[in-house]
Amino acid sequence: MYQNEIKKNGSQGDYILGKLKEIVEGSMNKVYNTKELCQYLKVGKSVIDKMRQQGEISYSKVGQTYVFTQQDVNDYLLRNKVKYVG
Repeated sequence: MYQNEIKKNGSQGDYILGKLKEIVEGSMNKVYNTKELCQYLKVGKSVIDKMRQQGEISYSKVGQTYVFTQQDVNDYLLRNKVKYVG
């Protein structure tokens, strides 16, 4: 399969770039509920609730469920990125 796709796409580099693009685009459509986001970030529910209540992370509400897109999470992480100054 891998060899056939390289023949169709032209080169191994093109194949790898194509697969990486699929992964990135697929992960951008990921949606987390509070429990899933806790597991992903390895924090407790109260941390997520506090971030949401204080407006630190964007979210949507579907019925009684808070949902967070991968883009919401990425934006939060980028805003809170700590750069090492040495």
